[in-house]
Amino acid sequence: MFDVLLSGGIVIDGTGGEPFRADVAVAEGRVVEVGDLSGAEAALSLDCRERIVSPGFIDIHSHSDMILALPRPEQTKLMRGRLLQGITTEIVGNCGVGVYPVEESSAASIRALHDFMIPKEARFHWSTCSEYLSFLEKNGVPVNVGALVPHNPLRITVAGPTGNALSPEKMSEMRSRLDAELKEGALGLSFGLIYFPGRFSRPEELIALAETVGRNGGVVTFHQRSGSAEVVFESVDEVIRVGAESGARVQLSHDHVQGKKAWPLVEEILRREKKARESGVLFGSDVIPYTGVTTTMLAIYPPWALAEGVEGFLRLASLETERRRMKADMENVSPRWPPWEEGVWATNIVRDCGWDGVYVGYVGSGKNKWCEGLSAVELARKKGTDPFEGITDLLLEEGGEVGLRLIGISGDLENEEPLRAFMTDPDHAFVSDAWDVGRGKPHPGVYGAFPRCLGRYVREKRWLSLPEAVRRITSLPASLFSLAGRGVLKKGAWADI
Repeated sequence: MFDVLLSGGIVIDGTGGEPFRADVAVAEGRVVEVGDLSGAEAALSLDCRERIVSPGFIDIHSHSDMILALPRPEQTKLMRGRLLQGITTEIVGNCGVGVYPVEESSAASIRALHDFMIPKEARFHWSTCSEYLSFLEKNGVPVNVGALVPHNPLRITVAGPTGNALSPEKMSEMRSRLDAELKEGALGLSFGLIYFPGRFSRPEELIALAETVGRNGGVVTFHQRSGSAEVVFESVDEVIRVGAESGARVQLSHDHVQGKKAWPLVEEILRREKKARESGVLFGSDVIPYTGVTTTMLAIYPPWALAEGVEGFLRLASLETERRRMKADMENVSPRWPPWEEGVWATNIVRDCGWDGVYVGYVGSGKNKWCEGLSAVELARKKGTDPFEGITDLLLEEGGEVGLRLIGISGDLENEEPLRAFMTDPDHAFVSDAWDVGRGKPHPGVYGAFPRCLGRYVREKRWLSLPEAVRRITSLPASLFSLAGRGVLKKGAWADI
């Protein structure tokens, strides 16, 4: 007598092997049998003869951090698209952005910087990552949740909202806090090297923190500094260097190139990554199945404009001389290395993708809702100004609360070939990097990331086989994050199906 019996389905077990027809039995939350179970009984029996049965999908790049902390009715509404596409496990705390650690002194800065991923009604009910996870456990969640410690709030909580190099004492405190979180259940650390204040961190800081993660057996993930043609190789090499010198497992999140000039560079990036793995670096990577991404609109501005956080940006953007300087940099400055030096910029999104690739994803207030979904060019036309002025005025009106939808990442709406190279590489897991906080126009990956992998790129374009695509969203991400018993459909595994 089983708890659940799935009868007669075609099993794709997550390993990449050939599909096979079998029954799957579940008891006490585990898969207990896979095979011919004719005549078996169960409390719940499902006829799966016209269905494929696979492991639940694992999204190792989620930003549902604060959505999962909402009361259950609101949480279920905003998680609906993720549940419908088959996600059963999520890793939060990615891209160096997140909602812990947080203290009274840092709460305002952290919320302002991460507003683009926080529902309006959400509140911090914790201080540390372990307290966050305890809150989720009591609150109840519809998926399995693992958490990374995001670097930016860790740095802000320890040193304040500054881009300055940290003293040995502050570095020691960061490592101590990180070590404690890892021992309490955090899976690792994430860096967001295009966001404030992570973009100002030098490699020595990254390596020191990664060493702490390595000693605890965790993983270090990276939103790399740039996908721009001028410095994308250096950006990838930096991740490899941190892995090599720290001994920690590293993960290059949403691997990509940015802008047409960088599209021909994908094969060399893949070659460098393969060489790193062959040399012994514990290097992993993943990719979004879209040529468009979403983040905060603040990401398009020069580093110096954000050196004092959101409040500092708003103050500078209200000064005519500083606005002219921002605009000139966005039009003329080419990325250089090293980006942590004064006056150097690692990524120039507008220069790479053009204003016609910049879209308003959401705005915080009701008065500017009409802007949502417009490109910067369309917005400027309606306002009778140019794209820079239109977007900067909008940010000032909204207190920095404007979301960005960006087209031009590893291709565009007409050309997907650069994306194809990443997606057909067998060492790249698939991720969504999409969230819905109940306002604006969210990224389509909220509902469609994994269906797009299985539909558009398996059935329609035939870039890869169905078993291989399933492997990239089940056993591969599970192995990259050491999620034991998940990502495969076999006897003894957790029954995430």
